[in-house]
Amino acid sequence: MTKAQGTLSFEDVAVGFTWEEWQLLDLSQKDLYKDVMLENYNNLVSVGYQGTKPDSVFKLEQGETPWIVEGGIHSGTSPGGDHNTLL
Repeated sequence: MTKAQGTLSFEDVAVGFTWEEWQLLDLSQKDLYKDVMLENYNNLVSVGYQGTKPDSVFKLEQGETPWIVEGGIHSGTSPGGDHNTLL
């Protein structure tokens, strides 16, 4: 019998990149990232995830790049500091 491990969130299955790493990806890799992150979210919803849709998913759906800055999500194309992480 499998023991329950707790609640799974989108952040548990998301892949992150620093701004610098993101700049090294070509367009097809960025498109793949978008597809995988949206698929991960949709898979969570299909197994009963009931949390609110993360801002990063809204941004991906709009074709924007989601960025994490010291715990907050924002969209941007410049580094703005060493703590930027793409989620």
